[in-house]
Amino acid sequence: MEDNWRLTARSVTKYDPVFRDEKGHYKRNDWIGFGQIGGSYDDGMLTFESYFYIEQKYIQAAIWFFEFHCCNEIVLRSVEKYDASDYTYEDREEVLALYNSIDEGLVITINNVGNIVKLILRELLWAELFSVVSEKIALRFGYDFYMYFNSNGNMDELFGRVRNLGLYIY
Repeated sequence: MEDNWRLTARSVTKYDPVFRDEKGHYKRNDWIGFGQIGGSYDDGMLTFESYFYIEQKYIQAAIWFFEFHCCNEIVLRSVEKYDASDYTYEDREEVLALYNSIDEGLVITINNVGNIVKLILRELLWAELFSVVSEKIALRFGYDFYMYFNSNGNMDELFGRVRNLGLYIY
């Protein structure tokens, strides 16, 4: 995968910049993924409910990103599926049905973006989401609960909405 997209990407994250040092390193003991539910962090134990609260913010931001760009259809690229056999949460049937339907190049509507983002954040899937209209409009994910917006457009209005969700833009 080529990394030139990083040059224009804007990071969307749950990490408050107040807790970064002068070099940009995050200094709090914070969770970085779904697999850490049950662990203890500076804000207390990560429960499914507290995880879900943050997950919903990311899902909303992702939907707003594609709505902002008037993208109704999104194509999944660089799809990687991870072992889902240990997924034991209440929504297992629904999650696995979606998981099993995903392949490289699948075109989804904006109505399904939230479900795809959920699978990615829950570490069952990795994919890049591209507008079918322009490859310059893309949503990507990195390690440690980072999400990236790529676009040539001015996204200041969108960034304001995302910040109001309680997420941070870099």
